Amino acid sequence: MNGFPSILESIEDLNKSQIDALLERARALKNRAPARLPLEKPLYVATSFLEHSTRTKFSFSSAITRLGGYHIDFQAENSSLKKGESLEQTLLTLKYQGIDVCVIRTKVSHLLDQFKERPPIKIINGGDGSNQHPTQALLDLMTFIEVLGDVKGKRITIIGDCVHSRVTHSLMQLLPMYGVELYLCGPEEFIPQNRDERIKVAPSLDSAIENSDALYLLRIQSERHESSDKKSKDDPIDYHEQWGISISKLKKYKKNIPLFHPGPANIGVEVSDQLINSNLWMAHHQVKNSVYMRMAIIEAMVGNMDHEIGAKYTDISKEILGE
Repeated sequence: MNGFPSILESIEDLNKSQIDALLERARALKNRAPARLPLEKPLYVATSFLEHSTRTKFSFSSAITRLGGYHIDFQAENSSLKKGESLEQTLLTLKYQGIDVCVIRTKVSHLLDQFKERPPIKIINGGDGSNQHPTQALLDLMTFIEVLGDVKGKRITIIGDCVHSRVTHSLMQLLPMYGVELYLCGPEEFIPQNRDERIKVAPSLDSAIENSDALYLLRIQSERHESSDKKSKDDPIDYHEQWGISISKLKKYKKNIPLFHPGPANIGVEVSDQLINSNLWMAHHQVKNSVYMRMAIIEAMVGNMDHEIGAKYTDISKEILGE
């Protein structure tokens, strides 16, 4: 896709027309449209996951394979990064070994910012710290539209540890672009304070259930908590009673509404086992769509006509030779 960014770090890197094109292309790929890769060689994509992952890593692997490409699982712990090589030099090495795109997941928020002006290789953010997870938000939007139809004017409430959730931060940028009335709900310390004024806070879980068209559930992001965070919210039984979604809570308001989750879900904490095995559970649809959306994203980045990728050299010959 001409003009598509070479570093996809956040939803803000995309405009609405580009997102619309991704949605259309992902739907076409889901309907078995052939791959479109303007390459004179096979596609090579490396993934470097510096945090644990099942859904994101394997959906990218599946997406690469379905595009007819080759997946290289780059193990950072066994690379020259451990010898003191900079990340930029490592990425340049991958570039000149023929890698077209690198997918990176890291615990460090905003790690990819440093590469935006001078991309050493084309990079897709697979999730960085508590900052962003743009590909997850895009596949979520695809699934919302499939399940809810036109999402304009629909109320979707994200329930749980929003402040530490990178996908929440991406959804807060993405969903208002499509007219979604986005609400957050959860313990006070789990609600971001520096949010856009369009993002509202549900006054209670009861209000969220009663007034929403869909619920998006989050696990407690314990690995991203500071030691000063309130540990009471990490008690699974207490959390489920206060903030978890169960069939009894839905029955109270006769709400037969879809439940979304980016995974992994902690059964008995944010959702009951009865609901996760019901027809209201949409997480499997999200997982299925993850492959097609990530196929569309890889296609768009490979075909963005950006020829300024790689090493940027300054001619210092005259300085050395004294001319």
